[in-house]
Amino acid sequence: MNDLISSPDSSFLSKATKISAGYEAQATAEVRDDFSVSKDLDVWFDRSQTKALLVQKDGEIIYQRYSSGADFGRNVNGLSMAKNIVALLIGIAIDEGKIGSEYDLIEHHIPELNHEDNPGITIRDLLQHTSGVTSALSDLQSTMTGKWLERDLSEITFQKDASFKYDNLNYYLLNILLQNLYQEPLSSIIEDKLWKPLGLSEASIINTTGYCCMFATADAWLAIGDLYLNGGGKIISPNWIEKMVEDKVMPEWFFVQATGKSTNNTYGYHVYGGLPDLPKVFWLEGMGLQLVMINPDTNTIIVRLGGIPSKFSLKSNRYDSSLIDPLLKIIR
Repeated sequence: MNDLISSPDSSFLSKATKISAGYEAQATAEVRDDFSVSKDLDVWFDRSQTKALLVQKDGEIIYQRYSSGADFGRNVNGLSMAKNIVALLIGIAIDEGKIGSEYDLIEHHIPELNHEDNPGITIRDLLQHTSGVTSALSDLQSTMTGKWLERDLSEITFQKDASFKYDNLNYYLLNILLQNLYQEPLSSIIEDKLWKPLGLSEASIINTTGYCCMFATADAWLAIGDLYLNGGGKIISPNWIEKMVEDKVMPEWFFVQATGKSTNNTYGYHVYGGLPDLPKVFWLEGMGLQLVMINPDTNTIIVRLGGIPSKFSLKSNRYDSSLIDPLLKIIR
């Protein structure tokens, strides 16, 4: 699994498509000297398989560290954090009038889904994993290796039970929807709508997924986090940013790495919550503890990219109450 996370050349994946840079990435950024922060985070970095870690407070970087070979985070797979990029693009498409709202029926944008087994599924249903879509392991195997689904889109069906069920096929369909709207691959849409307007450094993504496999620098993910603190800036409407965070469900059972539990977690448009002591904190999450964690009250963002921290390793954080104890102390 760590091979899947840490290498853009993993044998599990198709070759990711380049997203052109809005600027040439700097080798280093100025960091405010904060010994108390560095001491705790350096220890956690060393024992948690972290490859890139950034902390920004009040718009200023107070901690920055990368492991050798991380290429500033570009060699780390953000995995499901790509879903948040797709959700942002849906909001931009609404701003541009290409989509009426998140309540549009998906069959209006993906005609192949207009059949009797589709009980009026909306874009919002896909964003929140409440569509009841039925998927198979072969769907993942084909799309992650650069192919489209082996079955025709007209064969996709939806169960009438609209309860939460996390399924990557939801965001695959959102990817198809976006590519239908813009008549471009996902990498080009990201480049035109996010990367170049935000002036971010080069990244890459597998076009055939929509749910996975984006390789970007930690400071690029930091800029995505900034969108939530500044209300979308000039990129996306504040109303959509608010919906992504606040229009959420609380699944009866859904394990979340950052909380370390399966109950009382919330899920928006690939925006997580559920820390009882920090109710205002929300985050983007990908398998292996890829994180962009945001506290609007303290104006703090933490980006963590890397391998899977294991509580079963004697040299890891097995005795901590959660995987991210030191991060929670910083983000308060």
